[in-house]
Amino acid sequence: MQWLSVCSLLVLLSVSARSQNQICTIFTEAKEDGFKSLILVGLAQNLPDSTLGDLVPLIAEALAMGVKCCSDTPPEDCDRDVADLFQSAVCSSETLVEKNHLKMCCEKTAAERTQCFLDHKAKIPRDLSLKAELPAADQCEDFKKDHKAFVGRFIFKFSKSNTMLQPHVILAIAKGYGEVLTSCCGEAEAQTCFDTKKATFQRAVANRVTELKALCIVHKKYGDRVVKAKKLIQYSQKMPQASFQEMGGMVDKIVATVAPCCSGDMVTCMKERKTLVDEVCADKSVLSRAAGLSACCKEDAVHRGSCVEAMKPDSKPDGLSEHYDVHADIAAVCQTFTKTPDVAMGKLVYEISVRHPESSQQVILRFAKEAEQALLQCCDKEDHAECVKTALAGSDIDKKITDEADYYKKMCAVETGMNNNAFEKSMMVHYTRIMPQASFDQLHMVSERVHDVLHDCCKDEPGHFILPCAEEKLTDAIDATCEDYDPSTINPRIAHCCSQSYSMRRPCILAIKPDTEFTPPELDASNFHMGPELCTKDSKELLLSGKKLLYGVVRHKTTITEEQLKSISTKYHSMKEKCCAAEDQAACFTEEAPKLVSESAELVKPTFTPW
Repeated sequence: MQWLSVCSLLVLLSVSARSQNQICTIFTEAKEDGFKSLILVGLAQNLPDSTLGDLVPLIAEALAMGVKCCSDTPPEDCDRDVADLFQSAVCSSETLVEKNHLKMCCEKTAAERTQCFLDHKAKIPRDLSLKAELPAADQCEDFKKDHKAFVGRFIFKFSKSNTMLQPHVILAIAKGYGEVLTSCCGEAEAQTCFDTKKATFQRAVANRVTELKALCIVHKKYGDRVVKAKKLIQYSQKMPQASFQEMGGMVDKIVATVAPCCSGDMVTCMKERKTLVDEVCADKSVLSRAAGLSACCKEDAVHRGSCVEAMKPDSKPDGLSEHYDVHADIAAVCQTFTKTPDVAMGKLVYEISVRHPESSQQVILRFAKEAEQALLQCCDKEDHAECVKTALAGSDIDKKITDEADYYKKMCAVETGMNNNAFEKSMMVHYTRIMPQASFDQLHMVSERVHDVLHDCCKDEPGHFILPCAEEKLTDAIDATCEDYDPSTINPRIAHCCSQSYSMRRPCILAIKPDTEFTPPELDASNFHMGPELCTKDSKELLLSGKKLLYGVVRHKTTITEEQLKSISTKYHSMKEKCCAAEDQAACFTEEAPKLVSESAELVKPTFTPW
């Protein structure tokens, strides 16, 4: 493969929207290390069956092309069509085509070939586990020996198994993993430090990936309007110093990046993101008022976008009233709403968001939906002011925010007052009650997600920001669950909630009562696998065993009382204590486990009331 064609692979990740010398622009702005990292991500994501050794010479040649493109006489290929250049380069190598099963794509041309490459990439299995790692001591040795090479290997492995993640996200994750090693490799107990920090790091990675996936699900299901509303709230809360007009223009550009980024079209995705960040960071007026944004714009080109997404809310502008009164200028609101309803609703959402960074997006959207209905009902009436007041009499945004925040604070108090296992088990009981048709694996995942969200938000966002943290992440989890499983195969109540408006999904699920129409299977001791392994299992395995018993029992009677659950739990722990102390543990469990299941079945047996 000619070096010019090989190196054109880097423009798969070109982040310049300029019409001239795209490669030189990214080479200059990303600097050599960032440039090489972006190329590595692009190659690994599209050629996952190639080895790192296969890609190293291609990266070296691409680097040489970057230098050439920045010379006084750059080659014409620096400005060729990005997608065509990348695909032609790959398809010209029989080895790459055969190794990565791209023959069918390379037989196509133009738009069909581009779509084939995107479809091929989308089907590559995802793996966030990072489980095939060396012990901390070995990793530390490799990390100290050659930091750049170590991070390069991490980027390669992670990129090839996460092909739909945006490159800037992967590079931020790689940076985070490097920070974990940097902080632990100097410790005497490096392995303990690494195990603890790796668990936290991995949960943060999973949260970020879930967040990105959820945004794509929202875009697919609800379209640009809901995505725009979410982003308007998110960035108005972060940058309250920006005007509504400034924020509207910024959000329009953000929304334009969602479709290409979610489809896996990283060429367009990265171009749009680069254009967006460049334009925002070039606006000196906004930068002078938005401290967080100003700090992020000083980051290098590779990390600016991630910095903006992660930044905390700036201070509110001087003179901003504490509360927004939609009734104060209702005549002007109705006038705008009648002509351009989306602009009027956007302004209302903006005014609430800049005043309430402690609110979740969903609470603001729920209020906005009620306000929109009131405006639709009232704005064409002569007494529109009184009509809107009447229509919104029971809807107070400040009270909604306070009530929801209080709910999550109470949940945090419950979570804090219980050990991790007990809280997760309580979530297993709750979700089994309302959807007993779901499989154990589905409910195990849901209860685990809910526990992780509350554990992280209660710990990391105490008090003031518990609501946006918890409700956003729980809504993301609901979006993923509704997308991953056909809700109609679970039950009609869940299917109904999954088809609700975006902001109403969580309240809808929260309102579901225990399913009393489900016909449960018989409790069978053979399904629970309670044996000597309970005496030696680690905490995760013990939790799994306990959740399986609860799943079976609660499915048997979704209206099971807390007293009955406590009785079964006591019997379970007594059996475990007795058998683990027995000389012949296996014999003890063989005798006692069926008794426990039988007693549990009898305890939750439906009672028949005669006429």
